[in-house]
Amino acid sequence: MLQKSTTASESPSHERRSQREDEMTESKFRIETERLVLTHLQPSVSSHCDFMVKLWNTKEFIASTGGKPTSITTTEAARKLIENRFQAEYARNGYGTYLVSLKSPPGNESSEAIPPPPSEEEPIGTVSLTRGAHPTAYSAPDLGFAILPDYMRKGYAREAATGLLAWAESELHVYDVLGLCDPTNEGSNGVFRSLGFVDRGVRTLKEFGNVQGAVWVKPGMAEDLSVYGL
Repeated sequence: MLQKSTTASESPSHERRSQREDEMTESKFRIETERLVLTHLQPSVSSHCDFMVKLWNTKEFIASTGGKPTSITTTEAARKLIENRFQAEYARNGYGTYLVSLKSPPGNESSEAIPPPPSEEEPIGTVSLTRGAHPTAYSAPDLGFAILPDYMRKGYAREAATGLLAWAESELHVYDVLGLCDPTNEGSNGVFRSLGFVDRGVRTLKEFGNVQGAVWVKPGMAEDLSVYGL
């Protein structure tokens, strides 16, 4: 997974929120897989903000961004990131970055119809479909994932990505998805391979500062990747 450099002040102009934005930032949003729950990140939930600080300051995450230290080092910085970037993405595209949590242990559910409180679901990472807003952004979203070190190599990234991709296809009719990562990142390349993505080699990625990145695509996408802006 590649990351654009991010600062807490990154923000679009403050406009009146549309009905779609209200719907996409509803805390009731929920995707469930066998072991995981995917939910929106909420700036009003301090535990979400604290988790982003924890995740983005692991050495593994910093390595995925090219080794540059993150600016998300405080709860308030993470709150602004979630509010100004992640929630804006939900509203603009209908998809974005999601909190990945372990399902509650069996027996903790209050009822089959009512999801357990978020405090009973342990956050372990994020999974995302992202697409920039500027005119030169790639026309297909980029699949990303970040998992805490203690939970790596357990299949969680693949499971979360599979759930998100299935939801995006069925609910948003998003079929074309890119997988972009550091060519030397064996973990990320392995996840894309396990998802059935097709290896299209290493290319210069202008959206990430002209770095060299491994490019993976979902099966069935165009042979000529220039149609996606690559």
